[in-house]
Amino acid sequence: MDELLVPLKTTTANANANASPNQENEPYLLGAKQNLSTPAHRDIRSPEQALEILKSRPQQDELRSVLKWLHPTNSSKNGFDIHGQTLQASQIIHTLVNDVLPSHWSILTGEKTEQGRKASDNIVTILSNVSGISILTSRLKILTSWKENPESNSVVPEMGQAEALANSMSMLEAILKPKTVIGTIWLRLCVSSDLTRKWLLWKELVNLLGNGKVLSTVSEADATLGKLSDNIRDRSWLSDGSKYCTWIGYNLKHMITDSGKDNIDAQKAWVQMLERALTLGHVDQAIEATYEGMINATGDLSVYSSFTRILKGSTKKIVVYSLLRNLANIQTGTSPESAATVAEAHRGIGGIAALLSMLSKDDEDITKLLVEWLSSDGIVQNLQIRRAAIAALAEDVDNLKLSVSDTLRSFGDKLYIKHSPVLHQEGMTENLLLLVGYACRKVPQYIAELAYSSLYLNAISNRLAASSHRVSVLGMYFGTAMSELVDPPGKRINFSSEEMTSSQGQRYLSLTKVRDPLGSIEDIRHNEGKPNPTTRQAKKPAVQENKSQQGNGKVSTGSKIISIEEIDDESGSEDEDLPMYAKPDSDASDSDEDPTVIERNKPTTPVYINDLISGLRDTENYDRHLLALTHASPLIRRKAAFGTEVTDHTEELASILTGLGDKWNIENFQEFRLQGMIAVLVAQPLEMGQWFSRTYFNGDYSIQQRAAVLTTLGLGAREIAGYGKEDMALTKSNPQSSTRDTAPFPSKQFPPKLHALYAFAEPTLTDTPSTTAVITASHTLEKSILQPMALQAADALSGPNALKVRTFSSRMEVEKKRTKPIPNALAKNSPLLGTPLLPLFLKTLALILHASGPSTLPLPLMTTEFLSLLLSLRSHSTGSLPVMEALLFAFLTILEVNGASDQGRRLAAENGKALLEMGEWVEGVLGNVRGDGEEEGRVKALAAGCVGRVREVVEREERVLVGELVGMV
Repeated sequence: MDELLVPLKTTTANANANASPNQENEPYLLGAKQNLSTPAHRDIRSPEQALEILKSRPQQDELRSVLKWLHPTNSSKNGFDIHGQTLQASQIIHTLVNDVLPSHWSILTGEKTEQGRKASDNIVTILSNVSGISILTSRLKILTSWKENPESNSVVPEMGQAEALANSMSMLEAILKPKTVIGTIWLRLCVSSDLTRKWLLWKELVNLLGNGKVLSTVSEADATLGKLSDNIRDRSWLSDGSKYCTWIGYNLKHMITDSGKDNIDAQKAWVQMLERALTLGHVDQAIEATYEGMINATGDLSVYSSFTRILKGSTKKIVVYSLLRNLANIQTGTSPESAATVAEAHRGIGGIAALLSMLSKDDEDITKLLVEWLSSDGIVQNLQIRRAAIAALAEDVDNLKLSVSDTLRSFGDKLYIKHSPVLHQEGMTENLLLLVGYACRKVPQYIAELAYSSLYLNAISNRLAASSHRVSVLGMYFGTAMSELVDPPGKRINFSSEEMTSSQGQRYLSLTKVRDPLGSIEDIRHNEGKPNPTTRQAKKPAVQENKSQQGNGKVSTGSKIISIEEIDDESGSEDEDLPMYAKPDSDASDSDEDPTVIERNKPTTPVYINDLISGLRDTENYDRHLLALTHASPLIRRKAAFGTEVTDHTEELASILTGLGDKWNIENFQEFRLQGMIAVLVAQPLEMGQWFSRTYFNGDYSIQQRAAVLTTLGLGAREIAGYGKEDMALTKSNPQSSTRDTAPFPSKQFPPKLHALYAFAEPTLTDTPSTTAVITASHTLEKSILQPMALQAADALSGPNALKVRTFSSRMEVEKKRTKPIPNALAKNSPLLGTPLLPLFLKTLALILHASGPSTLPLPLMTTEFLSLLLSLRSHSTGSLPVMEALLFAFLTILEVNGASDQGRRLAAENGKALLEMGEWVEGVLGNVRGDGEEEGRVKALAAGCVGRVREVVEREERVLVGELVGMV
């Protein structure tokens, strides 16, 4: 047996003479220790070797050695720069991010030792480049979509998706946490890359950070992580748009201060990043952080002007407007309303003026933007920031003249006076008074000429002629202030109005005396922390109460009470020349004995859709509500063809009319409401047809209101198709009529309204005015379809056609009366079915189909679906004559609309089986209906008409239907 045991390997342990007893007793461990040789004990001499170690699942010591070797501080000694953006650097970063760090990052960051902190800092430094950010972002995107398609991704470690997402987000946060990372990456690109590669890599970084790729990816990853685990980590600041834009702003600020004002490439790169960052939606946060150094007056402030000057026109406008908004939010002193005088020069205002003057110096674009801002966005800002902007503009006389003329032109524009909000006009008046005050001190001759110019005179005239009293008062303020500046004391304008002597009027007049000298930028925040409104609030006009006048009993409006004395005139010859006037009609309200209950403020007829909506909603005011209800239909029809009043409020009108209740028991209420609903439908057939169809089933309405919706669809479709005059009598109401004129002979029965309230039997659905219109319209259509068939049958019984004579002129008259078929847009809609309203629902569908006409493009599809619906509802007609009548009427309408030769051929070809099944069912109805009542007679007539029409189609398309007949057998 010994020869079978062949030794494969022999290991000789060269024991040291000084070996301990433990080592002598452990020969196996000694052999294993001698075979142990790790890369951590070898020096790393090349990036290939570092990459090989990273791919071999390194231990903590090995990873620390590789990270130390890859650190940029050792690049000169090693001859390899990890930030060089080479192929080897990208491979190392890719392996580090996807293979190594998912297992080591949480351990390294969790260690409290100095080694763990250094290792994590080395990782952040190594990955702080374009490749590191790009690879981490791609990994986050892959991890986010791993749950939907796990087989397509192999980078998800065994730890699970939630932990992998948390680690990757933590790494990206650590890399982007410094406020100088963008500037640092730019400096490294300038050092380690050539010109072409530098701009290509910078463009990629702009796409990652400025274009929002990192923001969107982290937001999606954050949402996915929240679904996987609620408590694994808090929400990342990189997914918060406001914090993210603030972070970009701080990075751009440091990029400005670190680059200097003469670095053209840095300015170009800064502009590219800023333009992209402004598209993320948080402009004010980004600009506030970017210009924080300038606002705080730290460092070289001229560098901000050089960077801002190279911005494009649209971007510069966004930056300047946002900067002004941020400056307005800084506490610049007490409110002008609470100060002792508005002319007090605040240090903060002077500081902001100095800052704006520095930015606008040698930059005409910013100067024009300041002038434009004063008449647009700046109107609604607080007075302090506007005073600062005007003080900055006043340093240049030409800019000051331009601002005065542009503001005065807008101030006197008729359209601006008529349509601009009063709050904006008040701000415009304040700006104009401030500008005029500065101009009068710098160029008094210009203001003297302006006071006699047509621009000024037209502005004052348009203001004083305004219909709004507040607007005209603003014109008085400006006219009085101008007169005080250019006219001598004896010739100044005096309007003698209470508004001019009020505290508010004196405040406006004192604005021409305001003078804010330029201060220092350090003065901007000297009043920080004091209360100050950041937005300009609407000021209510002060109500002046003159107690002395009230005490004396004088009327403040200036009107006088003149005593009337009777003068006896003995000569009555003058009375003969006076014309005799008829006695005025008596007013019903004057007959009331108590004058305090007489309503003098009677509501007027609505002339705008907004007034109509308010009147329909005002159910507490009977007169106003009645006027709105009675004038709803004509007003909607009148406004539908002009402007967008109706189109902007169609759904609101339809919703109000559909859910409107008869609180006051108004006569002809249902007719008026139905007219309004039809008017809304006719105004916008496609949109409102779909809305009424959805509302019929999904809306929270009663059966009566749903019936009104069906009636609206049916009669509206007929009106669009040209049958409006025929149906006018169905919904026409006569508000002049009264129950006294139409009341029957006195009896023991209550009047109709009271009888409806107290009768034991509830009225059926077909007794309501809404459904009566549809039933009447269906009967009219039924008669128009059946009458020619009856005449044709009578004509067949009267003799051969050869004995009948018809003149050519009679045929021409018939052709004149025949209406040309037109397509109907409402035919694209299909309301939903409600079981209690089945007869009305079917008749409404039939009316819509008939109104659509044979020229409607979707007629074949409508016919197929309608026939399928009728076949499925045959069982509902058992024992219900109304449902049976509605089914027969709908089937007869289908045959009528598809009665043309080409339509009949298509009906037989596409719906032959359904046609024959329906015809067979109709024949059974015709033979089974018993009784001689009116309803039974109508059902029999409809069934006979259907049978006749089916036989016509069968005889004409017999060849097509032979296959269907064989199939049915």
